[in-house]
Amino acid sequence: MENETTNKIKISLLGNFEIQNGNAKIEETINRSKKMWNLLGFILTYRHKHISQAEYIEMLWPDENSSNPTNALKTLLSRLRTLLEPVAINNENFILSSQSSYQWNNNLSCIIDTEVFEELVKKGNNEDFPDDERISYYMDALNLYKGDFLTKHSTELWVIPVATYFHNLYLDTVKSLLKLLQQQNDYDNMEYYCTKALQIERFDETLHSILIRTFLGQGNTIAAMNHYERTTELLYQNLGVKPSKELRALYMDIIRTQKTLETDLNIIQNDLKEVEYKKGPFVCEYCIFQETYRLIARQAAREGRSVYLCLITISDRNGNIPSLNKLDAAMKRLLDAINLSLRRGDVVSQYSGAQYVILLPSITYEDSNMVLERIVKQYYHNNRRSVLHLKYKLEQMLLINE
Repeated sequence: MENETTNKIKISLLGNFEIQNGNAKIEETINRSKKMWNLLGFILTYRHKHISQAEYIEMLWPDENSSNPTNALKTLLSRLRTLLEPVAINNENFILSSQSSYQWNNNLSCIIDTEVFEELVKKGNNEDFPDDERISYYMDALNLYKGDFLTKHSTELWVIPVATYFHNLYLDTVKSLLKLLQQQNDYDNMEYYCTKALQIERFDETLHSILIRTFLGQGNTIAAMNHYERTTELLYQNLGVKPSKELRALYMDIIRTQKTLETDLNIIQNDLKEVEYKKGPFVCEYCIFQETYRLIARQAAREGRSVYLCLITISDRNGNIPSLNKLDAAMKRLLDAINLSLRRGDVVSQYSGAQYVILLPSITYEDSNMVLERIVKQYYHNNRRSVLHLKYKLEQMLLINE
């Protein structure tokens, strides 16, 4: 079996594009003729189909008007055959011509990583197999995935749907594997494959949530908290969105996990104190803000006090969300203005990539407006060249008497 594999031509399309035949190998990183490698990738991907000259021409020169595209294609194919000569160790004829069509020589014995990947995933998805066997198939498949399909050709129209298919198949496979590993409490492998997947798709919230739960399963609450903070910052800065309810709920799980059984009230009291005396409002995660909102609403209803809820939004001059590179810096400057303008009893949280939400307890409507105007004035005073706009909404909290 090993000899049969050794004698086969090995072709990699996932990540680095390369062809190996015995000890001979060519790869795209060495020969950078992008048009030839694009053509070769197309031929290999559709190696079981007869592709006409017209289809090749449309693929290679979709927006170009060539006086003689047929000759241009023939010239490119001739150069491609020259490119393949170093791996034709037995004078293999890699590309066949027939009736104005060109096709990969399927009589050659080849191993193509995309085909092996699909086959391994199919076996891993078979629920008739034992879990250990399915895990092994999934791992073998994921270890093959060195990167997205034809990474250097990601903008080619024909590549986009194929790359999307394999990218999504990879993510589905990772999540299927992680589910099986979690059932076995195999947190080390969960961390490895989850971290690897996030290098390929860094904005997948589900994967981030799983990795945080993995750290919690390992008893590593520090890593869990650090990754939560990095994830929320990543989502705010790059997508301008707030984390999902699932991700925010994990924050509470981390906090609960950090606490151990304690009977000394002095220790608990010291733990509850702020690290240092800080002026300004209480700035917290949104899940903490929600709990604080409920607590203040109960207290205000019982005591007959008014509480105001405020939302401050950053926008461009057209009222749209600014570009993310401008938004990140502006949100930090806005938080500075908020910290300088609010009291210690006020509560602040980032609500979205372009918004802060504020609780102002024990205050009138007029005073609340004055506070918000002070924040706006402070922001523009410190950022005189800012082309962005601040707008705010202010409403009294609805208090339910119990």
